[in-house]
Amino acid sequence: MAMKEVIREYGVDLSWTKNYAAQLGGYVEGPFIIVPEEIQSGTCYFLAVDEFVTAYVTDVTYNQSIIFHQRNNRDNFLHLHFDFTEGEALVILNDVSEPVGRWKYNLAFMDGCLDSDYISSKDSKNYSIDILISKMELQKLLSAYPQYHDYVNKVFDPQQNTIVRFERSTNKAWFIIEELRQADPHNPLYEILLRGTVYYLLSDYLEQTLNEEMVIEKVVKEDLVAIVDSQSFLIAALKSNFPGIKELSDRAHMSETKYKALFKKITGNTPNNFFLQNKLFHAREMLGAATHTITEVATEFNFTSASHFTDQFKGYYGLVPTDYLNHL
Repeated sequence: MAMKEVIREYGVDLSWTKNYAAQLGGYVEGPFIIVPEEIQSGTCYFLAVDEFVTAYVTDVTYNQSIIFHQRNNRDNFLHLHFDFTEGEALVILNDVSEPVGRWKYNLAFMDGCLDSDYISSKDSKNYSIDILISKMELQKLLSAYPQYHDYVNKVFDPQQNTIVRFERSTNKAWFIIEELRQADPHNPLYEILLRGTVYYLLSDYLEQTLNEEMVIEKVVKEDLVAIVDSQSFLIAALKSNFPGIKELSDRAHMSETKYKALFKKITGNTPNNFFLQNKLFHAREMLGAATHTITEVATEFNFTSASHFTDQFKGYYGLVPTDYLNHL
């Protein structure tokens, strides 16, 4: 069977929902997009959170493979996407595909005008939350804070800056999304819970990003692809030593200065810290399986010693590996 193709066009207003449902062979009923069982099983729920924010929650199992072409004709909104897919899912930028989902990239924040493609394979279980925010309203909100006066106009000026980030959600965001996931979308109280969840996720994300150094930079699509590809290269090399900025920048066909600036902008992190944090994340998952000792995990991920691994683990997670294991 040929892969089904769907053009997905979001917006803060909900006019996109009917066309999107129709492309999936379905229809809109209340806050739900109803889709035939042969395409997917589960629920798709949308909500106008307020005048300037819309949320769309997908909790489905795909019964056939689908490629979603993200093509927005409107550029008046920003898109915050949390993705907890289990199974094979890929985001595609300029024909370069990268895995996404619960244990990989699971958070993206980007300008609504950026195009991308997303493949959900048959039998993959998708749980995702899309939050669409008015650019104008967010710019107005940030402008009210004196500490942001110096750069807020530059951030929202498309001639000077591209808004785009690919990273992992915080632990706090992960837990609140898990709570929402346990709720029944057909319960009358679900709307209230979702509204609160959206405000919390927005607050958590903005607090996280606004307290970081802002990198004002125009990003062309080819550079975005190169940095996302570089992230994947680093994740594949977690059991080795950090490759070094020269090797990474050469692979990305950029100067070292440009590479470091764009990596920081797109990931919110330096390449070295990104590498270490992912190394620790996967080491924690290995510890959680309870089949390896701390020394074995330290060796697997190429830490110089078990004590070095313990120090790094405590620095990032706030407790030593033995205490982490005791909390499982």
